[in-house]
Amino acid sequence: MNYSDENPCPCKSGKSYQSCCAVFHQSQQKPATCEQLMRSRYSAFILQRGEYLLNSYHPDFRGDLTIKQLSEKSLDWKNLQIIDSESLDKTGFVEFKAWFMCDGQLEVHHERSNFVKDHDQWLYCDGIFYPSEKSGTMVSKLGRNDPCPCESGKKFKKCCAKN
Repeated sequence: MNYSDENPCPCKSGKSYQSCCAVFHQSQQKPATCEQLMRSRYSAFILQRGEYLLNSYHPDFRGDLTIKQLSEKSLDWKNLQIIDSESLDKTGFVEFKAWFMCDGQLEVHHERSNFVKDHDQWLYCDGIFYPSEKSGTMVSKLGRNDPCPCESGKKFKKCCAKN
């Protein structure tokens, strides 16, 4: 997938892609924290960078996943919200919510991901997945005039609820 280096980074850091996740995807740098790795993996899912996803997944946890499987577009990702993160010497975690559209419904993937640092490189291991929240229940929580969780700047009714 082509993505301009000057576009805002898909990980919602507020930086350009070139100054954020591109340096990791192009092997110019390694993420210094597990949050940077998680953000770069989120961007890699959007940009269908299967090789990066596989290489940043700890071999003991990835099973028989392939680059081809990880390169396929899975969902229409809308937003990433970091709730909490911590990077220690050899382990860390990131709790996040990732908003996506599925079958015309806005949903959220809520996870607390676990990471390890192996040979000076952060790797994703596994995570605790929280029950999903679907837009059917989200609409009553959000309200049609609330800002859309995808951070488009539009009201929910004019954005993801419309789609």
